Amino acid sequence: MRWKDVSLKVKLVLYIVTGVFLILSASTFIVISTVTEQEEQLAYHDSIQNAKSFANSYNADMKANMAVAHTLAALLAKYDNADRDEINAMLEELLLENPELLAVYVAFEPNAFDGRDSEFINADATHDETGRFIPYWNKIGGGMFVEPLVDYDTLDYYQLTKRLEQDVITEPYLYQGALIVSYDAPIVRDGEFIGIGGVDVELNYVDETVSSVKAFDTGYLFMVSNTGVLLSHPTRKDWIGLRSMADFEMPMVEKATKDINNGIGGHIDTIDPVTGKEVVMFYEPIETGKFAIVLVVPTEEMLAGVESLRSTLITIYTFSIIFMGAMAYLIAASFTDRINEIVIDFKKISGAAIKGDLDARANTDVEIDFKLIPESINEIMDALTAYSKELQNSYELIRKMESAVNSSKVVVFWWKFEHEYPVEFVSDNVSQFGYSLEEFSSGNLLYGNIIYKDDRDDVWSELNKRADEGHDHFHKDYRIVTKNGEIRWVHEDTFIQRDEEGKIAYFQGTILDITERVEAEDALKKMDEIRTKEIHHRIKNNLQVVSGMLYLESLNFRYQEVIDAFRDSENRVRSIALIHEKLYQSKDLVSLDLADYIRDLTDHLFHSYRVEGENVKLILNVDDVFLGMDTAVPLGIIINELTSNALQHAFENGIKGEIDIDFIKKDGIFELTISNTGKHFPEDIDFKNTESLGLQLVTNLVSQIEGEVELDTTDRTTFIITFRDDK
Repeated sequence: MRWKDVSLKVKLVLYIVTGVFLILSASTFIVISTVTEQEEQLAYHDSIQNAKSFANSYNADMKANMAVAHTLAALLAKYDNADRDEINAMLEELLLENPELLAVYVAFEPNAFDGRDSEFINADATHDETGRFIPYWNKIGGGMFVEPLVDYDTLDYYQLTKRLEQDVITEPYLYQGALIVSYDAPIVRDGEFIGIGGVDVELNYVDETVSSVKAFDTGYLFMVSNTGVLLSHPTRKDWIGLRSMADFEMPMVEKATKDINNGIGGHIDTIDPVTGKEVVMFYEPIETGKFAIVLVVPTEEMLAGVESLRSTLITIYTFSIIFMGAMAYLIAASFTDRINEIVIDFKKISGAAIKGDLDARANTDVEIDFKLIPESINEIMDALTAYSKELQNSYELIRKMESAVNSSKVVVFWWKFEHEYPVEFVSDNVSQFGYSLEEFSSGNLLYGNIIYKDDRDDVWSELNKRADEGHDHFHKDYRIVTKNGEIRWVHEDTFIQRDEEGKIAYFQGTILDITERVEAEDALKKMDEIRTKEIHHRIKNNLQVVSGMLYLESLNFRYQEVIDAFRDSENRVRSIALIHEKLYQSKDLVSLDLADYIRDLTDHLFHSYRVEGENVKLILNVDDVFLGMDTAVPLGIIINELTSNALQHAFENGIKGEIDIDFIKKDGIFELTISNTGKHFPEDIDFKNTESLGLQLVTNLVSQIEGEVELDTTDRTTFIITFRDDK
């Protein structure tokens, strides 16, 4: 059949249906692809962020536990009193002060503690048949008791720490019915390994905390070690500590196990070995100890919203094709007869339709040859009447959709591309911020007027930048001011619409009130600040205990030289404890007000050496400078040593005078000057090469902060220290 032999009705139907099909297919495909892809990305992003959040939380706990072991080892590296009872008392006190710990212990190499191991063979609960000092203070079973360490000659907690001479976190293991992790640090004295200091932490609290977390409807969390051993599980408690992810014998799970062992995060699609469902398994490493948090989410739950949205869009597309096909058929059928008869009847019918009368019909009482014309016209009118009803239904559907938008928290906007956002359209639910639709539509209120004044320029600048760079999407968090003056945080998502020439036509987007989320994030930050303050507080308390122990021990000696040595050590510990006290009191917890610190430190030194203010005057000239902890600790010890040295040696036999401490910053360089009158520093002594522990500390600590120290004895004894603080 030739094309010209095809009826006009068929041609019109084919043209219209084909055109509508192509347009709707292309637009629907783009919409479905874009929207579902965004929804999938959002679901994956939220799950990954949840896993990272829990991983970061447990990483902080593990760092804190490792810090206790490291501090214990560092203290014993400098401990030279060789008193086993004193160390036992300190370990017992440390276990009491840290209820989250299961055990605290030390272990020394043969004869490395005091050279007397042969005297302590099976002597008590802190020694075994070797006589080595190996006390294990623990709370296994409930009560606190001490017993000798076991298997130290074979297990990693001792042997790995000894071999590597660095901090070690062991794989979880069962000991006396408890699943524990050991945090161990080497004790190194004069470059030689002599033992370890460590703490044990029971992992029951991990299972209780992690197993209580739910994701979506049936998703759950569990924790594994760096080799994949399960440390928690919400349902299979019999797997904890006994099974590894590798035991599941699934290729993708094996990949995840390797990633976890290498400290790499990611996600895999696999089968849940417990439920048999298809799941997405997200895993995020815990940096300290290389453990990992694993989040298991059923795929159908995570993507349920995506599938529902896709089905809805496909349904609308199918209905549109069918509806437009039917309309095309009716329209084409009305053009199969002569034009003149159609014009006559259309004039009559159109006149009635203009007046709102859709009941007018063409006359069908005509010759048989022309009967199809009025009948077809009447069919069109019937179709238009049905279409009118469908249109009314469509308007009702649109009204319901608008109602759904207006009942949600998402406010829809349509802005002009002009400064301060003139509004062409806004959804009614803008009233949640106290404003009315009329205020915007009248032009009396611009959207830019409700943006918080401190954020307004920033928002407009970033939007213009995105538009100038050719982007079609803009999103940002910022503040707005409600009509009653309340400041609220919102998240804006805007599509930059362009015309055929690529010029910006308007902005179409949404804003969502995220104040509660921002406040929750602020609350988390405050929790981190409280944790940091607690760490500084505990370190300060522990150092004060050490300082007090040094003072009490000095009371047992009669020789002034020994007493002075203990007092010097006490002052050094006090100088460090004072830094942590000041950091605990500071606003940002990481920077120290040096002027305030020097005043308190020198007051303590004058009191410690019983120096009267009328005999030796202290003159301070300290700029308002804030230093980080890495610089403040060595600088505090330097000030302690030089001031103590002046108080002890420059003003003997009642000599009066003054001590000047100046600290200034100029052109990025810090200069600390400590000078004193009275007895001069001996000219025959090289202060950089002396047996004095105090001056050795000064020289070493100046080198530590990458500074330089000079001594000037021309008029008085003056130490000048210069350095930079780029940290």
